[in-house]
Amino acid sequence: MPMVYLQVLEAHGWVQVPTTLNTNITFFAHGEHLLDRIQVFGGRWSHYQFDGTSWWTHAEARGDDEASLAAYLRKHFRSSRR
Repeated sequence: MPMVYLQVLEAHGWVQVPTTLNTNITFFAHGEHLLDRIQVFGGRWSHYQFDGTSWWTHAEARGDDEASLAAYLRKHFRSSRR
């Protein structure tokens, strides 16, 4: 995972979700948005939301650089009202 993604996520209050899976996929969560996950894999980020029974199979948004991730987080996770 590119360190720049980690820096952007941490700056916005997202933390890595511990997992026992042996995978290169990394998931992040935010305490005010527990139904949302940011996934980082292969140099790309994706946003997924829990629908009550499972994580959606299609990402709500995705990108391949830290600037798009930072802009997405600022726009969609500005407050806890989401």
